[in-house]
Amino acid sequence: MNTSCSSPNPLLDITHIRVRVQGHHCLYPGAVFQGTQKSGRNSYEVNVNIVDVDFSSSFLCGYLRIRGLTDDWPELTTYFDAEIIGSRYGFLTQNWGANEQEDMVHWQRFPAFRHVKNELKKPNLTIPDRDRGAVFMRWKERFLVPNHRVQDINGASFAGFYYVCVDFNPQPPSSAPTLRSVTQSVPLEKGGNNDPPLPHSPSPGKTETIPTVRKRRDSSVRRGGRGLSVGVRSHPPAATMSGFYFHQNSEPYQQLSLSHVPERFSSSFEFR
Repeated sequence: MNTSCSSPNPLLDITHIRVRVQGHHCLYPGAVFQGTQKSGRNSYEVNVNIVDVDFSSSFLCGYLRIRGLTDDWPELTTYFDAEIIGSRYGFLTQNWGANEQEDMVHWQRFPAFRHVKNELKKPNLTIPDRDRGAVFMRWKERFLVPNHRVQDINGASFAGFYYVCVDFNPQPPSSAPTLRSVTQSVPLEKGGNNDPPLPHSPSPGKTETIPTVRKRRDSSVRRGGRGLSVGVRSHPPAATMSGFYFHQNSEPYQQLSLSHVPERFSSSFEFR
């Protein structure tokens, strides 16, 4: 039997074989994150561009650009690929000079880790694949862009790797919501029982992370009218990406602090 005839041709058959892999929340091809990396008292501007995401194979890759790290290289761009933590890759690194103690010290620095630490399964400390409101990864920088032949840079290194956590629902800064009073005159009919119903406060959404502050709406009834106190509307916080660089010969706990840059629209291209 000729099996080649029954197998779909990836150049001709437009099916799931050629459909672009879909991302998850803010992790999708073309996503951009901006922020800083802190090393001691120094802070450097960082941009991360996601190139490809495939959650079915626990894979992600992209470019990391950092400015001002060295005098000889005012801007450094490296290509990295990532292992997405789940059932395929666990929290135990077993590579690049990191042992289990180093792993736990770094992972526990992420607030979202405390929600999954009781799910770890030995021997590799894996977790079941499901939506938790956060994604954990390991990033390994592979080479410099555009000159991939450069291996050593005076004052910089990409021999180590990053522990990374992307939080889709970061906790907003704790502050009391500001209320503004709006008085709306509503005539009362005889009997006083025909008032239009008050809008109900939105019910809290189901989430496995710390919920964001919800708007509060109060009401009071007085003769001749009704007073409403309406909370000031605010946009939900952008997803955050935080990370810690690890290398045995580098300063410990160099921290990435990035935020997702939302897009108004997205597009994809295929070269043939």
